[in-house]
Amino acid sequence: MRNDLKIRTLTERFFDGETSLAEEQELYRLYHEGDVPEDLLQYKELFSGFEDIRLPQQKASSHQWRWIIGIAASITILFAVGTTLLTRNSKDECVAYIYGEKCTDQTIVMQHMQSALDEMDNVSTVDEQMRDFFSE
Repeated sequence: MRNDLKIRTLTERFFDGETSLAEEQELYRLYHEGDVPEDLLQYKELFSGFEDIRLPQQKASSHQWRWIIGIAASITILFAVGTTLLTRNSKDECVAYIYGEKCTDQTIVMQHMQSALDEMDNVSTVDEQMRDFFSE
């Protein structure tokens, strides 16, 4: 008898839009599990269906958040460790590509840089090239 009064009260409050989420969940559970008064049987399928749809989603969402937070934390840790390892290993390394080949010998790289700078000093400016072209 006590459940009958509770189901009736919650059903009336539900249709008036006055129930809280906790009360709605209780109402869904009561319709799903309990004996429903005969005049309210027309709502049993409706409220039982709400329980099937609503309650598993709420349980899954808290479980889902744990997974999301765990994955985000793992990615952050991996990123931090990877960044630390990459920056530590790449310090003081001289790398250049000379004629398409990777070169890590600092003396060879510096020699090629110096020769490239020397060649740039010997290149005439555009003004000099124009004077040479029109003076011929």
